[in-house]
Amino acid sequence: MKVRMKDIAKMANVSEAAVSLVLNDKPSRISEKKKQEIKTIAKELNYVPNIAAQSLAKNASQTIGVVIPDIENPFFSKLCKQLEEQFRALGYLTIIVNSNDDFAVEKNLIQMLLNRGVDGLIIALSNESFSSKEEQERFLKEIDAPFILVDRHVSFTGINQVYFDSLAGGKLATEYLLESGHQNIAFMTGDFKVPSTLDRIEGYREALQSYGLEVREEYIIETGYRFKYGMEKAQELFLLSDVTAVLTANDMVAFGVLKQALVSGKAIPADLSIIGYDRLEMADILGLSLATVEQNIFALTEQAVTLLKERLTKHKKRTETIILKPSLFKGESVKKIK
Repeated sequence: MKVRMKDIAKMANVSEAAVSLVLNDKPSRISEKKKQEIKTIAKELNYVPNIAAQSLAKNASQTIGVVIPDIENPFFSKLCKQLEEQFRALGYLTIIVNSNDDFAVEKNLIQMLLNRGVDGLIIALSNESFSSKEEQERFLKEIDAPFILVDRHVSFTGINQVYFDSLAGGKLATEYLLESGHQNIAFMTGDFKVPSTLDRIEGYREALQSYGLEVREEYIIETGYRFKYGMEKAQELFLLSDVTAVLTANDMVAFGVLKQALVSGKAIPADLSIIGYDRLEMADILGLSLATVEQNIFALTEQAVTLLKERLTKHKKRTETIILKPSLFKGESVKKIK
């Protein structure tokens, strides 16, 4: 049988109003001794608050919507795990939905979450949303709830967002390859529409130019972010016979290249050096420690959760952009050329 406030009130010999004040930590003239007695009785009876009633009273649902583009990508799976844990610690239930990188689906999911009364949103935008930036901006600015963009950022103002410096990441990886003696370096990039992809390409260009090397456009291969794309585009990469190293859009693409290299009889890093992006834990399972650009997901989610919490509890209005710095994990997949 469900325990109600009146059951606690009867056992503590107080009114229901007194029980409500104590269990909701509201100011009152109730003695500390009586407060402790009420809390002890509630605990012994396994009292569970009526969240729906509390939500109506506070005009809040204590739920957060999380919208991601690809649940199969381990980066976003880990992102969801961190967000769920951090919001749960704050007393929020997290609803996670997957847009499958489809802008129409993404818009529909966000509207469904808003219709369900979520207090706020964390959004990792779909690739497709960048195909129509005007529509993307209009839609985001019409969202009638606090939200934070994570990972994939936008260039227009008035949006709260937390993401990693992709230009710095692209430059960091390319410089490591250059320092290792490589000059013919290919880049299997993400979607050209996505700003983070363009930033990484710019970092790649800057690093090559700082070494006095020409940027060869045929070395920049638009690939995508999934394992299968790495396998498919590896065939195109292998036709560039003078290439000695490649930077990939993420670790999943790097795994695809590694698989295709194995099929093609190429040794890593003896025949081809490779650097991934994201520092996925599963990288070491392959028996080769993959060099990769690391993005600290805990730091990303911690900042995003803090920003959203401030907007929910302190009603903070000023928009903020937080840019985090990536780091390099050198691994064992890059050969040093003398």
